[in-house]
Amino acid sequence: MTKSRHSAYFVEHSDAGFLIARTTGYAMPLTLEEVCEAPSDGDREIVSLVESMGGASGAAGYTRARCGVYPQGRLLGKVTIDEPRRAKDPRYLEERVKSEFNIEPSGYHLAVLNLRTGAAADIGSLMEKEFFICGAPIETFSETQKQVLQLGVFPDRLELGSVASIGALVDYHRHAGFDAPTLMLEIGRRDTRVVIIHRGAVDAVKAIPSGLQSMIAVVQRDLGLKDEEAARRLFYSDSFDFKEMGPRLVDRLLREIQSTVGYYEVSTGLSVGQVICTKAPHQLAWLNKTFAKALNVDPLTLSFPGWLERNRVSLGSGIDADNIPAHWLGLLGLIIDAGVPEDETK
Repeated sequence: MTKSRHSAYFVEHSDAGFLIARTTGYAMPLTLEEVCEAPSDGDREIVSLVESMGGASGAAGYTRARCGVYPQGRLLGKVTIDEPRRAKDPRYLEERVKSEFNIEPSGYHLAVLNLRTGAAADIGSLMEKEFFICGAPIETFSETQKQVLQLGVFPDRLELGSVASIGALVDYHRHAGFDAPTLMLEIGRRDTRVVIIHRGAVDAVKAIPSGLQSMIAVVQRDLGLKDEEAARRLFYSDSFDFKEMGPRLVDRLLREIQSTVGYYEVSTGLSVGQVICTKAPHQLAWLNKTFAKALNVDPLTLSFPGWLERNRVSLGSGIDADNIPAHWLGLLGLIIDAGVPEDETK
């Protein structure tokens, strides 16, 4: 496909994989022309992929892009402020964050957002008492930026991919008109973010210190593999069907998720209706159905075309509208949230 000099690029990089998209620009409406992906640990493949997309510019030969990343130690949480007037004092919020999330705020890039819109929150407003807080360690953000640069991508903007995914799912939740809460599972290698969305807003957030690594350990043990690396390669390959083993693989993580969901349902009187694993690559697509069956809820299947059209994103001939995978959600969230005039990015 011919690449215009006005093309815009979006990148998502996580331990689940590397995605790069080319669009007709940043200003809406726009067309999503191409999306390519590579394994997260395939640096040479990623560099080659970035080069082939044709967006390199400047002496250094970087492709400028809006980037969604998933740095270690990132924070996603919900804060309730019962004394809005006190919240106008920055020290009040710092103390709340320090005590509730056990971090040192001065070492983090942090943002406080509206739970429904995702816009910067009006801290201290008498109209708002609940907020979404997100961020990551400053040092980790810096390391992540260096990693992205080494892959040939110059980040015009570096954002938390988790927030882009959550924002996209909140908007989709409103678009689809779901009545029951949706459970979103962002499963990483060593931890999992549990987010519950209800009526087009974030209703609950929790981090669980268990992830894919615990499943790989079960694969190694049950299949008698000689080492963890062999188990990891098999786990991420297309050569073995893990559907039957699924319940055993997720057992440890499932117990934590059941506890979180149970607490939410008892405290709110609501019942979760559907679940989606947003960062599972295609080899791990079985995770969604496995968790849905274990939790006795529906697996959420996203129908992207109508939602994208409502957000003024059309699909180019190279995109199969009927087979857009769920793990593109965060990338699509970045694209929809672009909102910058095109002439500022030329």
